[in-house]
Amino acid sequence: MARVSVIIPTHSRPHVLPRAVESALAAGSDVEVVVVDDASTDETAEVCRSLEGIRYVRVEQNQGVAGARNVGLLASSADLVALLDDDDLRLPGSLDLQVEALEADAAAGFVCGGMLMADQEGRLTGEVSAPGHAGGDVFRELLELALPVMPLSVVIRRECFTRVGLFNARQPGIDDWDMLVRIAELYPAAVVEEPVGVYRQPTPTSGQGSSSQARQLARAARHQLELLRLPRAAALPAAERRALRRRTLRRIADTLLLNAARRLREGSYHHALGGSLTALRLCPTRALRPRGYVKLASLLLKPDAEP
Repeated sequence: MARVSVIIPTHSRPHVLPRAVESALAAGSDVEVVVVDDASTDETAEVCRSLEGIRYVRVEQNQGVAGARNVGLLASSADLVALLDDDDLRLPGSLDLQVEALEADAAAGFVCGGMLMADQEGRLTGEVSAPGHAGGDVFRELLELALPVMPLSVVIRRECFTRVGLFNARQPGIDDWDMLVRIAELYPAAVVEEPVGVYRQPTPTSGQGSSSQARQLARAARHQLELLRLPRAAALPAAERRALRRRTLRRIADTLLLNAARRLREGSYHHALGGSLTALRLCPTRALRPRGYVKLASLLLKPDAEP
């Protein structure tokens, strides 16, 4: 049996899939790669048949990313599970590094690492997203979207899914966040400092699940109310829950407003307006915060600035 299973959902993107598979196989010394063809309507099946070293599973009715992850989870066999989108890449040796971290911390339910940011052509931008956390109890940070952890950067013990269940297909785009919050309620996390993958950043027209940031973050804001009913969150004093909720909405609003500045520079006025309106709807007090407008103006006036 392999040490770690890498689950790669894919839907009609055969041009990017082989690189993702190659990176997964190079990321560890004992890896099972499970590719879930989520009812693709092109040559994806043929491409998968040409790829060596994978377990290929096809579903005939589109399940969405969460559903395809569940199919892959049930088809995989290792005690450790990694998630990889078909347009992202794992770095060489990164799975071995994270497996070692989990073996050194028997209590941890999952391990997370950093990510290198890339543009749509896969060119590295120089940005690095890192957890910036020592590990241990990360429940509150994840709950309020304060920990930059994504599917690409985690390896999860299979036993966690036995306790908390499968990915929630009713929460498209945030099913991974929902899952990690539920796991972090019960398990501490391990953290490795090194980047473990390359994340292709979405644009409004890239067709990635994360392309519609405003819609995803608005869904996260709504879903957080349900996550606040988890036993550990519900046990917090009411004042702490309200403060956590306020911090989350402010963080979401700031993210959307800064991203709106980037979209304005790119000429994506429709997406900039949508993000700004969503931000102000979720957190109207941000409209009364002059510092925010000063920062937005500075970003608009500096073409090379990064929100």
